[in-house]
Amino acid sequence: MGNNTETGKTGGLKKGLDILIPWLLVPLLGAVFVSLTFNSNVWLDEAFTASLVRTDMADVISRSMQDTLPPLYNIILKLATDAFGYTIPVMKLTSTVPMILTLILGATVVRKRFGAVVACIFMLAVTVMPQMLFFGVEIRMYSLGFLFATASGIFAYEVMCEPRIKNWCFFILSSVLAGYSHHFAFITVGFIYLFLLIYSCAKQKDDDTGKKRKTRIKHFAICLLVTFVLYLPCMLVTIRQFMSVSGYFSMPEVTLSVFIKYCRYPFTVGLTILSALLLSLCIFLLMRSFIRKEKTLKDVYSLYCFAVFYLVLLFGTAVSKVMTANIFVDRYLFFSLGLIWLFFAVEAGSLDKVFIYFIIIFELTVGIFSYVQAFTGEYAPGSDETIIWLKENVSPGDTLYTLEEYEELAYCLTFYDPNLTNCETLDEAVDTAGEHNVWMAVLDGYDETDECAAYFDEIGEKGYTCEYVSAFRFDRYMFRMYRLSK
Repeated sequence: MGNNTETGKTGGLKKGLDILIPWLLVPLLGAVFVSLTFNSNVWLDEAFTASLVRTDMADVISRSMQDTLPPLYNIILKLATDAFGYTIPVMKLTSTVPMILTLILGATVVRKRFGAVVACIFMLAVTVMPQMLFFGVEIRMYSLGFLFATASGIFAYEVMCEPRIKNWCFFILSSVLAGYSHHFAFITVGFIYLFLLIYSCAKQKDDDTGKKRKTRIKHFAICLLVTFVLYLPCMLVTIRQFMSVSGYFSMPEVTLSVFIKYCRYPFTVGLTILSALLLSLCIFLLMRSFIRKEKTLKDVYSLYCFAVFYLVLLFGTAVSKVMTANIFVDRYLFFSLGLIWLFFAVEAGSLDKVFIYFIIIFELTVGIFSYVQAFTGEYAPGSDETIIWLKENVSPGDTLYTLEEYEELAYCLTFYDPNLTNCETLDEAVDTAGEHNVWMAVLDGYDETDECAAYFDEIGEKGYTCEYVSAFRFDRYMFRMYRLSK
């Protein structure tokens, strides 16, 4: 009796720790994301999104219709800024929420299905691995799409193991919301549906629990129909967007070298030795899973989780070759990274304890380096000084003329100070300003190009002089500001 009692206490303690430790990781890892949000640095895409929600809700939706991406994130961001204030930290905090919810998925669904060790490795991975901290706080829809695409993959396995109505509902809802977040998040989900279709059609054997699973093709057909009905409004909006938009920013062509770079995307830490170790570790886990003779459903599922990233990559590459304007870029692969790290966690969790400790230490090492990189980027100096200067010197009616390859300064400076009106040409800037100031911002690096020299010649030929003001910087940009006069 005494031995049984002691055994029961030990088992109860272990079970309690298995629940407690993943839940303790949620606030700890969540704080890592939150710590990167208290700054005023934004880059081009963030400034575009933040400017889009600086209006009423009706106009937010109207502006979103003129974009080519689903409006869900913009609506959520508008609600958040209305509730907590229109500030950069509030907007970045809004983006951390989906990452924290992903951590909660790890502490609950992943833990219950795969165990506490797998859950902890997974939660660490979706915090510290490459790209996570960057996109986890960016004022864009990436973290939102990441949450729903990852949740879709997780609940797909729940459906395969326990095809209850609750699991089907969670799977369909997360899949549809992925589509409402970003088109490539929905493409990631599409490959998850493909796996579920194959599983539903295949002759189903007993799995690890020894029970027959009843996921049949008719259940999948109903799921597909419900998904289509729920996604239909977003699909109609997408069609309308692509029909009405006048142009689309074309991404760099996916050449062979670019394709290889994209293949390494999940493992590019920023330090060669860490990147090589991470890639080698994933290849080891992949080969170990491949050569396993008796593969369970869990083995096949985890392998497919790894494959989804490369299926999306192949799809995006094929689309880029077919379309006249390439709309595919490496950051659109971010949505499928959660499934790679789920594979990583499931396979790593099956190793001996000493190897598991090594993997956790390695994750923490990668995390330290990733955090230093992210912190350096988010808290890059200069943004506060730039904002103060704009506030002290720019008046309503002033115009902005920028010399740059893209529109980094045009979007960011007018976001920092909405009193500035950006103009595409010199004549437009002068005519619009009237008696007000015309400010000219020249991006560092662009000033060394022949194109920029030609613009300066045009300014001189039209009788204008450039009064140098000062050099500024924020986020990843450095520029010089001039005031034009005649």
